[in-house]
Amino acid sequence: HRRAMDSLASRAVVSTTVLKTGPRSMRSPRLSMRRAGSSRDKVLTRMGHGDSSMSEDEDDYASDINRTPYYTQTERKFLDMITIQALKNLLHFLQETNGEMHMYLHNHITENPFELSETRSMEDWLTDLAAKPLTRVNDPRRSSVPGPAMDEEALRKGREISPRDLVERILQARSNVAEELTRELSAPRLAVKNNRIFTAALASTFRLSDDDV
Repeated sequence: HRRAMDSLASRAVVSTTVLKTGPRSMRSPRLSMRRAGSSRDKVLTRMGHGDSSMSEDEDDYASDINRTPYYTQTERKFLDMITIQALKNLLHFLQETNGEMHMYLHNHITENPFELSETRSMEDWLTDLAAKPLTRVNDPRRSSVPGPAMDEEALRKGREISPRDLVERILQARSNVAEELTRELSAPRLAVKNNRIFTAALASTFRLSDDDV
């Protein structure tokens, strides 16, 4: 009888221990959710997205641990850079095809230089340009070109420039620059460029002296 009682007591102790600790799969779901939330908060804080009022897109971005730490900064600087390059390309083409639009854009850049900072980017610069009203521009170079009377009269009146249309051209040029860079900086081509760095470093390290020639 005593042995039976001892056996029952032993089983009761084992059962109590299992209930207290339990396998990982049987632990409280609330505890698991709290830990998951804590881990997510750490990721958001580490990546600079600790704001609880984030949008869904920002939340998806912040939860992607494959992003590099300065991805947001890299994206912004990249957009600024390709926007400026797009403006240069567009100015080059407009100089030959649309003198009035070229003059308007050139003057706008002169009067509104790029003031990039932590709070202002090229996106803001483009937004300000797109919000400008329609403007009539006279290009003296075109007005001085002899031609049919009707064409000369039209040229003297100038051409109406739409800043919004101009921004659309800039954005299209920016897309072209981005595609061009994507091809040029693809993984295989970038690997070649990376190898050139070490090749040049090796060549500068081992230089043949006059005695070795």
